[in-house]
Amino acid sequence: MNVILTSDFPSTAVPAVVARLKAQGPNPRVAWIAPFSEGAPARFALAQARFAEFGIQHLEYCDIDQEPDDVQLAYLGEYDVVYLSGGDPVRFRYNMLRTGAGGRVGHCIRAGRLVVAASGGSLQLTPNVSIVRLQTEPLEDVIATRGAYNGLGAVPYEFLPHVNRCTDEFLEKVRAYSEHVDHEIVGLADGGAIVHDTPERYEPVGDVVRFRQGVRA
Repeated sequence: MNVILTSDFPSTAVPAVVARLKAQGPNPRVAWIAPFSEGAPARFALAQARFAEFGIQHLEYCDIDQEPDDVQLAYLGEYDVVYLSGGDPVRFRYNMLRTGAGGRVGHCIRAGRLVVAASGGSLQLTPNVSIVRLQTEPLEDVIATRGAYNGLGAVPYEFLPHVNRCTDEFLEKVRAYSEHVDHEIVGLADGGAIVHDTPERYEPVGDVVRFRQGVRA
């Protein structure tokens, strides 16, 4: 397994992530996937510039919303790296399912391809994306409908990005949510990463906050 979850890479450089990218070869091909098409070309241009600063020149935009390329998605496993950008995790999940990109990303993970994700993209790799719904929905509603928001389940915990920006009120809601789930919730600050070699064996880089069964640690 070769999976990295981040809060905001490449906006913030994380040396461990850059090193893993460069280890894929002298000029790795990176499939860059955003949750939806609106604003994606401008964001992709920024990503190209940022990745270029790390010596990664070969990014290709993969649309999973308005103009998906079925052939490109079918050959996603031919890329050296798959990158899932930030953005609305619920809409991201819908488009991943609708286009079959989720299954393709899962295949890449099982084949040992490097998959790097940021923020809403990172949530796609977890058991469930409902944690973001706590921002706008009552806890009771989120719990009641949680089963309809499953992610790929590549990692065994739910993920809370940008934990350093979260209010105390929201973090208390996350703690209460954790009482209703069987696994851990890992919050990661901007500038950090969680680097996986297996689903259960991973190395956190940067500041993390953990929630489990109603306890924050």
